[in-house]
Amino acid sequence: MRAYLLKVVLSKEGFSSYLSQLDLVRVLERALRRMDLPLVFKGKFRVRPKLRFGKALKLGEEGEIEVVFFFSTKIKSSFFKKKLKENLPQGLKIVKVYSLNEE
Repeated sequence: MRAYLLKVVLSKEGFSSYLSQLDLVRVLERALRRMDLPLVFKGKFRVRPKLRFGKALKLGEEGEIEVVFFFSTKIKSSFFKKKLKENLPQGLKIVKVYSLNEE
C-alpha cells in the first residue's frame, strides 16, 4: 500500500493557543478517529495514525504556522480539509491543505 502525504497548516487562536504539543497530538488523533478516513497507522499493540509535526508554537502563542503531515491512502486534499474542519475544536482552524503526491 502506497502512503500519500498531506501537509496541513493550522492556526491556533483563543483558547486553543494554550494547547501544548502533546495536547494537539491527542486532539488531532481523536479528530482523525471521528473522520473515519483511510489513514496509514503505526504500531502493533497501540495503533495510532501516522503523523509528523513541524516546529511547535510556544504555549499561549497564537499563530498560523502549526504544520502537521498526515499519511493516508489516496484521498483528495479538499475532501480531507472538509472532513477535518468538521472535527476540529473551536480555535483550531485550517489555513491550507497541500497534497504532496498529486501530479
